[in-house]
Amino acid sequence: MVKVDSELVIRLRAVEGLTQDEFGRRIKVTGGMISEIERGMKQVSRKLAIRIVAEFGLTPESAQKLRELPA
Repeated sequence: MVKVDSELVIRLRAVEGLTQDEFGRRIKVTGGMISEIERGMKQVSRKLAIRIVAEFGLTPESAQKLRELPA
């Protein structure tokens, strides 16, 4: 299982080269919601985590590589 948290969302969005709005559209939420997740104001729900993993094809290994990238 891939743990999806604010750090992973920030890094994934940066690697994909997406704005908050573009990222949100791909997983059917608003850019404002992505902003709140990235700032730690909201947590990633299980349902949203599943959407992120499916949309971006995340595996435990790919998630770990994202976490190891320099900030």
